Amino acid sequence: MFSFTRSLGTRLSGITARYASTAANAAIKPVYTAPASVSIPKQFKPNTRGQGLMELISKEEIKRMGADGRSNLFNKSHPDCLRPGDVVLVETLNSMSSDKTSTFIGVLIAMDRRGLHSNSQSRNVVLKVGVEMKYMLYSPLIKSVRIMKRGEDNPGRAFRLEGLAKQDKITQAQAQAKKAATDKA
Repeated sequence: MFSFTRSLGTRLSGITARYASTAANAAIKPVYTAPASVSIPKQFKPNTRGQGLMELISKEEIKRMGADGRSNLFNKSHPDCLRPGDVVLVETLNSMSSDKTSTFIGVLIAMDRRGLHSNSQSRNVVLKVGVEMKYMLYSPLIKSVRIMKRGEDNPGRAFRLEGLAKQDKITQAQAQAKKAATDKA
């Protein structure tokens, strides 16, 4: 047993010594130069200094999906941003495969500004039943978001739809939306 391992070790050392000379020759490789007609793309290296990969992907997705101006709705410094208390008309596609749409008009009662996962919550009273809808801002199913009427300066009152004045604002906005839809047709 001892002699077998000793002879195996000497055989392996001889093999590595034999191939060591070819390994030195392998370091010299021919260099390929592409013809002038072939354009070689440069390696994409995103600037990830100081931020994580998911943060970088989220920013790029917001740029891509917010090209139609959606991101301005949740930007506090933009003059057309949404505020709690606004009467909002949200038009959504029923499915990605069909062109049928549905609309919802309601008072904006809550907003979450969470980057790619930003969402808003609207409330309306339909047939004496309170209905709340939550919409993701960057959802591909959202066709359009329009501000029908600006709300009051006190956003704390937006959570209560008990007052008749709020309901009147919603019905007036619905009438304006119906009128605008009939004018288009």
